[in-house]
Amino acid sequence: MMDMKLYGQADFLYAVSRQILERLFSSGIISEEQKVRADELNRKTIFERYSSIADLEVSA
Repeated sequence: MMDMKLYGQADFLYAVSRQILERLFSSGIISEEQKVRADELNRKTIFERYSSIADLEVSA
C-alpha cells in the first residue's frame, strides 16, 4: 500500500495551536512565559510528526 502524505497538516495544526494558546493567554489562564514555552514545544512536536508545505516543496 502506498504511503500517502498529507502535506500541510503541520502548518494547519500549528496555526490552531497558536490560536488556542493566544486564547488561553488572553483569558489569563496561562502566563506569557507559559505561552512561549508551550508554543516552542508545540512547534517542535507538530513539525516532527506531521508533513508541512515546506516538506512538499523539498520533495518536488
